[in-house]
Amino acid sequence: MKIAIADETNLKFMKDTKEHWENLGYEVKFESGASEILAQWADVYWVEWWSNNIHYLFNWYKEHPEAKKPKFIVRVIDWDFWVRGVRSQEMVDFVDCFVALAPHIEERLRTEKDDTTGKPIEWGSKLHLVRPGVNLDKFTLKIKKTDGFQLGMVLGDFWPQAKNHMGGLDIFTTLYREDDRFRLHLRGQHEGGQYWPVMYEHYLDSRGIRNAVTLYPPQEDMNEWYENIDILLHPGMKEAFSYAIAEAMAKGIPPVVNQFYGSEDIWGYDKGVYLYQTHEIAIKHILLLVKRGEAIKVLMGEELRKLISCNYPNEKMFKEVDKLLDELK
Repeated sequence: MKIAIADETNLKFMKDTKEHWENLGYEVKFESGASEILAQWADVYWVEWWSNNIHYLFNWYKEHPEAKKPKFIVRVIDWDFWVRGVRSQEMVDFVDCFVALAPHIEERLRTEKDDTTGKPIEWGSKLHLVRPGVNLDKFTLKIKKTDGFQLGMVLGDFWPQAKNHMGGLDIFTTLYREDDRFRLHLRGQHEGGQYWPVMYEHYLDSRGIRNAVTLYPPQEDMNEWYENIDILLHPGMKEAFSYAIAEAMAKGIPPVVNQFYGSEDIWGYDKGVYLYQTHEIAIKHILLLVKRGEAIKVLMGEELRKLISCNYPNEKMFKEVDKLLDELK
């Protein structure tokens, strides 16, 4: 089978799947942008994100109806749906298979209506839920000894409306004033512009936490980065999944997570996550975890990793995706 991938995030979430397909003997080609040349070469064209890539291919095939058309799979991740939505029965009819990353994304997709007719989108059997997977060979149980006061936040772009890095800093500031042994390891970067970076820098100095917070650029080895932290704080307001939570758990690191829309299904209490609705509750969770200390770290770590191996392993995701490929043959 020949598989093409269009992914404007440069295989951010597709790298393991691409390698899996190659190991199965499939011929796989990747370009970040959509390509009508790859489309005519491929048997299956996987379009990562409901982005301009699928809109480009949709419009190109409208202009070239005689051209060879592969089976199109579109994975709907998160912001791509909220920003663009579906709102077109014609687009849904063009695509052969849609993959929703999480139940709350699937549910919202099923409520979409056609912009032109106002009628509910008819999905038929095209829409599927396939939960993400984590590479457990890459993210191994934490072995580095730390003092229990090392907090981590993994947020990527500091998108204030979604990632809520300032809320995370508020929580950390309260913890630091409770016990100045706390340290925050923050993996992220400013989106740009002038206001937010200045606000961030002012916050560190005005709250007296400058020396307790380390901001890290993109890391080649996130597994090694996680070795430095004891607890993951995830203050995000909007997520589709959050690989950081899953990766930390795979390493046996407990996560304290803002109860964002969809979190109850993805990261409910039965999945080993400490959800919070207020900063006070987040602080209480973190202080309790620190108090429980070294005596339970090994036991908790193994249990957290087991939860990921049962719910979100790569192998489970591969099996479900491969089934979709087989059905499209």
